[in-house]
Amino acid sequence: MTFFSLCKHYVSLYLKGLRPRTWSASLIPFFMSSAFAFKKTELFDGVIFVLTGLSILMIQITVDFFNDALDGKADLDKGRTHRLVGSGRASFTEVQTMAYCSAFLAVLFALPLIWKGGVIVALAGGISLLSCYFYTGSSYSFLKLGLSELAALLFFGFFIVFGTYYLQTLSFSQELIYLSLQCGFWTILILLINHIRDEKEDRLQGRKHFVTLYGRENSLFFIAVLALTFFASIGSTCPLWLAFFLF
Repeated sequence: MTFFSLCKHYVSLYLKGLRPRTWSASLIPFFMSSAFAFKKTELFDGVIFVLTGLSILMIQITVDFFNDALDGKADLDKGRTHRLVGSGRASFTEVQTMAYCSAFLAVLFALPLIWKGGVIVALAGGISLLSCYFYTGSSYSFLKLGLSELAALLFFGFFIVFGTYYLQTLSFSQELIYLSLQCGFWTILILLINHIRDEKEDRLQGRKHFVTLYGRENSLFFIAVLALTFFASIGSTCPLWLAFFLF
């Protein structure tokens, strides 16, 4: 296989492995925090905005590819046609390589961000990249310890919201806690709905998350409570949420 055909092969697999329908989990907190930063300070750095969004998105894509590769290697993805390794469309090595490439791009986009934000941004980015692997990898993965919902709240809520705001303003605001919880609840809702869909397979595979630990009925009740809490809490940020969904 020539270098050109190899690159074409990997690009084709990479595009097939992307899950754009899940990107709202990271893009919503990113856009919301950017809008909140501009509303509070009227500061906006377009270059930092683009690089932050790309780095955050590449971290989520890295998680997806590691998840695909590790679950496929452990034979946990039978019947899931959207997975590359589980469906036989790609090997473990190929998908793992794409995960490392995504992580490399995340770091590349983050270098100017680290230059501006310093140690705080470097630590947040390093923890986020390590979490990409530990979400499903190793015997201490979040899914094996029942910490997937907490991990989603911390990364898609607090890390993205605080990090995005800090990169625009080099400061923090107490109101970010409120916005982080809103965005974290939104992501947990998405996660719980996916876990309910995969409940049967996850139980067989020994995965520990809210649905397998507490059952479908309790999970549906928790989803209803979480949804009501989320929608009831968006009063002060309602214009921002409306702007995001409308435009």
